[in-house]
Amino acid sequence: MFHIAICDDQQIICSEIERVILNYTKDNLNEIVVDIYYTGEELCRFMKSGEEFDLIFLDIELRNINGVEVGKIIRDEMKNDLVQIVYISGKDNYYLELFEVRPMHFLHKPLKPDKIIKDIEKAMELSGRLNNFYTYKQNHKVCKLPIKDILYFESDNRRVKIITAVSEIYFYGSLEEVFREVSKYRFLYIHKSYIVNYTHITRFGHKEIVVTNNTILPISQQRRKQILEQQLVYEREVM
Repeated sequence: MFHIAICDDQQIICSEIERVILNYTKDNLNEIVVDIYYTGEELCRFMKSGEEFDLIFLDIELRNINGVEVGKIIRDEMKNDLVQIVYISGKDNYYLELFEVRPMHFLHKPLKPDKIIKDIEKAMELSGRLNNFYTYKQNHKVCKLPIKDILYFESDNRRVKIITAVSEIYFYGSLEEVFREVSKYRFLYIHKSYIVNYTHITRFGHKEIVVTNNTILPISQQRRKQILEQQLVYEREVM
């Protein structure tokens, strides 16, 4: 099941997005549940009570607390870096503020159904709902791990270590081979010893990055320009 929240103080906008999602669900047989909220406070209250979402369509111009503030509450107070956020607005003057929230995308009003569907499919891909797995061999057995669960890969002599939020997994191989397989899923080769899942990066620096388990990883000097360029490409995808 894929869980989507729509948060907009205009009922017509919520209904429009919901209709696109329901039509998409009928055509593609995907199990999607949609919840609608008309205030940021209501959305935050339900999330703090334990409600979990895979994707949130979040209006910026909400009353009382706006969408940017809601995003910061989700990321900073709730420590939720996994839910994908798509901002919707009729204005273009929020770009700099949005970077702190690390949204997946920004949709302009009036909304276009094909853009909404594209964002749903991208969020499903990033959350592993499109059956994206990394496959490796361990003790002569073929194992699979959802791409969304991988924070980073680390070189350990002739072995590769996979770091997730809850485990460390070792297998024999090279980072070069790993990168050929995972680069299409927005992984960055930041250092000869590290390949990082962009989705799990919470802070970019010139010389280092921080991932969602608060590990600090170095960016090698010879890769800094390339990583900066790739970061800008991904950030432009948001806009």
